[in-house]
Order: sequence, then structure tokens, then C-alpha cells
Amino acid sequence: MNLVPMRFKGVEWHHNPREISFSCEQNVSELHSPFGISYIQNTGRKSTVIRGEGELYGEDCAEQFSRLLSLLKSGGSGVLAIPAICTVYAVMESLKITGTPKPDVLTYSFVFREVMEKTRVDVPLRCVAASGDTLWDISYRFGVSIDALVRLNPGVRRPDEDLNGMEVALC
Repeated sequence: MNLVPMRFKGVEWHHNPREISFSCEQNVSELHSPFGISYIQNTGRKSTVIRGEGELYGEDCAEQFSRLLSLLKSGGSGVLAIPAICTVYAVMESLKITGTPKPDVLTYSFVFREVMEKTRVDVPLRCVAASGDTLWDISYRFGVSIDALVRLNPGVRRPDEDLNGMEVALC
């Protein structure tokens, strides 16, 4: 399988992280009443937390880290596309250099947090991609799986390809 690079707000990782973990939980409360009876109340799920670790390689590894740091400092949310996993609308919560930097190698870790918002229920048949839009962006925007978009749009070679002005089939 040929994995596409991880991407957030238009910035691609040169090398995908070595390790990625997802943590998703429910908000559950236990209410106690007399006589040993308890009631469980589920008030919905918490936002997903995506953590990862990896290495930045090459003579420009410090520049690669600087681009990621700029993303963190700029704030705001965007589409986080992770290879072989569905896209998530997220914010970058933290970015750290871990360990001792070596020549041409920086070890780093990151944390993203999902931005939870209502998704669209009505999906049009087609859309026209704006400048910078990729199948990952369209997947998130319309709630259509990336696998379905790839299958429906055989002319698109890579899910991270800029589709500027292209008509994209959604269903």
C-alpha cells in the first residue's frame, strides 16, 4: 500500500510519524441513590485526541520542524489527514522536540484534538473543488469516506492532489 503523507492545513510531513495513537472516550456519570441503586448517564462522546511521535530527517529537518511550529503558533482548526485513517477536523494542541537533536535528525511528538461540530446530512451529487482542495478536504466537508471518493473519481491519482476547479463526484 502506498501511503500519502500526513497533512494539516496544507502542510505535509516529509516522513509520516513512526507512531500514532487515537484516544476517544464517552462522558459517563454514575449517579448513586439510596438502597444501593445507581444510574449511568451517558452525555455523549469527548473529542478525539490524536498523539504521535516521529523523526524529521535530512539537512532541512530544522526547517521542517519550524513549519510545524508555525502551524501550532498560527492556531485555528483545519483538516488533519492521516494515511489509511479517516480525516479529522482538528486543532494542533502541542508540538515538542524530544531527545537530543542529532545531525540531520530531530525527534518530535505532537498532539491534535478533534473539533467537534455537526456534520452535514445532505450530500450533493457533485461539487467543484476550490483552490487547495484535496479529496481529504472534500471527504471531511461532505462526510463522504475517502475510499468512496477515490472509487468515484478514478481520474484523481492521489487523495492529496490539488483539485482546483475539478468537478468531484460525491455519490
